[in-house]
Amino acid sequence: MNYVITARFMDDKTIEFDCAEDENILAAALRQNLQLICQCKKAYCGSCKALCSDGDYEFGERINIQVLPSDEEEKGIVVTCDTFPRSDLVLDFSYTSDRLGEATVPEISAKVVGLERLSETVFRLELQAIDAETSIPTMFDFVPGQYVEIGIPGTDQVRAFSLANLPNEQGLMEFLIRLVPGGSFCGYLEREAAVGQIAKVRGPLGEFVCKAGCTKMEEDFRLHETGRVQAFVGGSTGLAPLVCMLRNLASHDYAGECHLFFGMQNRATMFYEKELAELAASMPNLTLHLALMEGSPDWQGAIGHSVGAFEAHFTGVEERPEVYLCGPPPMVAAAVASCARLGIPSDQVHQEEFVASGG
Repeated sequence: MNYVITARFMDDKTIEFDCAEDENILAAALRQNLQLICQCKKAYCGSCKALCSDGDYEFGERINIQVLPSDEEEKGIVVTCDTFPRSDLVLDFSYTSDRLGEATVPEISAKVVGLERLSETVFRLELQAIDAETSIPTMFDFVPGQYVEIGIPGTDQVRAFSLANLPNEQGLMEFLIRLVPGGSFCGYLEREAAVGQIAKVRGPLGEFVCKAGCTKMEEDFRLHETGRVQAFVGGSTGLAPLVCMLRNLASHDYAGECHLFFGMQNRATMFYEKELAELAASMPNLTLHLALMEGSPDWQGAIGHSVGAFEAHFTGVEERPEVYLCGPPPMVAAAVASCARLGIPSDQVHQEEFVASGG
């Protein structure tokens, strides 16, 4: 049986297309040359989400709580690449129709140029974009906050990771990768990865991007150049896109007040302290709020959760900050709840769809 999918966009344009009951909504749209915004097509990036305002549907087996938190599911949010109609549907997309047709993402070759274990739970991987035929380094352009998909050499498996550094002429890319016990990428990093190996990189991807000082993209997620205080709240390797955004602000001499709240479990899992200190030194208006759940004699930061430090700092402060969140789903959910308690408007709270990609 075929059903009618009515796609509505923010500029009030409406497009209809057919979808079979055994066909996911995104596949049906692409089959009929409707290029909805999409990236991974595997239900882990969340870029193809829409709000179902009318009709019945079923999810496939790939959707999980990391890509679709329970509160979004209750509101009727669907991940179109793994959602199947059971009636005619009305879907509302959070972008204008002039952004249709953005489904093509380039794939490049990249050479492993650096490997370093930063803590018990985090690896730093450095790649360099190269010309596939000549192996000459080439620039890889992206917008701070975006991510790429990296293929595990010798396999057909890919994992998504945010970039931590800024675009550069040398094509260097820095990734902070959480080590998931038993995970395929974790196994690759610990046992097989070596400097000189060639990997396939697909991207850039994602819309959790930094607007301040950047004219390349006009996206929903951005830093508003209004003088508003900017707060970045991160956990685990969700730090990567946040530090990339902050590095971008530093490179443009951003003068606004900025705060980074970042926490880990204990001293053995904390990482990137030196790099964050260097970033703060280059940004006089950036304040670091580092926290550990378990303190130690040499720890001089806060004890507790980064979200707790965030809420404590802004309690009693009159100005409501622009907030950027990235980290494990429980951390992001706690931060969203904290923002609500603080009275921060929802349109000032932006979050990345974080999916742990060490597995």
